[in-house]
Amino acid sequence: MTLPLNAEMLAAAYEYLRTTPPFNKWNLPDHEDIKFRTSRRPREAGRYEWDGDHHIVASIHGIAYTESLMRFMSHEMVHLHLQIMGWESKARSEEVHNAAFRKFSALVCKHHGFDPKAFY
Repeated sequence: MTLPLNAEMLAAAYEYLRTTPPFNKWNLPDHEDIKFRTSRRPREAGRYEWDGDHHIVASIHGIAYTESLMRFMSHEMVHLHLQIMGWESKARSEEVHNAAFRKFSALVCKHHGFDPKAFY
């Protein structure tokens, strides 16, 4: 059986992670300031989007278990942090997972026990 993903579950995962290192030092917005939703895209776990508001979208076909949900949410929280700091890659020609992303991802993986090679 797989997780029945919904916006409330995504918000809860985000809030849990927000209380843990290193996220608790990043001054991330409360879950109420982020728009969480699910998608049916089969070829992705999900994505972070910025259009003046923060969006975290998770695919019901890409995430089936708690471990993958937490790794996915952590990944997107790094993108959110970079957006807030003004370090997120903006142009399509730029590398999506730039040096700043790799630096903060390594810190997240260290604290949460994620495999850095599987985090990108």
